[in-house]
Amino acid sequence: MLVIMLTVLTQVMSFCQSKQNPGQKPPEKTQTLTPAQTATIKTILSKYNASKLTAADAKAIHEKLRDAGIHAGPETKDAIIAAGFDPEKLRTLDPPKNQDDQGKHNPPSGEERLKTIQEKVIKPMALNSTQSDVVTKAFTEFYAGMENLKKTMPDSKGPLDKSKVEPLEKARDEKISKVLSSAQFSKYQELEKASRPARPAGNEPKKD
Repeated sequence: MLVIMLTVLTQVMSFCQSKQNPGQKPPEKTQTLTPAQTATIKTILSKYNASKLTAADAKAIHEKLRDAGIHAGPETKDAIIAAGFDPEKLRTLDPPKNQDDQGKHNPPSGEERLKTIQEKVIKPMALNSTQSDVVTKAFTEFYAGMENLKKTMPDSKGPLDKSKVEPLEKARDEKISKVLSSAQFSKYQELEKASRPARPAGNEPKKD
């Protein structure tokens, strides 16, 4: 009888506690580090001076940790402290971005996009020097036109008007088509399309 009363009392107390804290969330799952991951953290941090950390250093450290599959958590924090670094200082120098802001800040520059074209379009097509120069110049002018178009928009980070982008694309492709064979131009269109960065949902170009 005593056992039954204790069981009922325990259930009642548990129910009351849940009522008192209706908005309380269950504890989040945290990563359990393996000895290898702990050693990886130490190795990454050993390349930096804890007393002279810069924002660039903090960003690089966070990127290397993510690349190694190591995420924030109590054990990661303890490992960082054990290596002689302050996790809060790292966080202050390189604060985490809100998920809603990802992809909206620091879009690739024209120079970075041009490098992508050279790597993913020009090199795979094995173009000769004349063809390569024409394609490079056409894209340089295209990206300059895109930048000028952004300057006319109220929101420089918003989607561009498709009706204004299409003439720039057409002018670019007309210049390129003059130095490529039909087969090369078809291949170019395929590679150029594949090289485009994926657009976040809801960030498609505007249509009239």
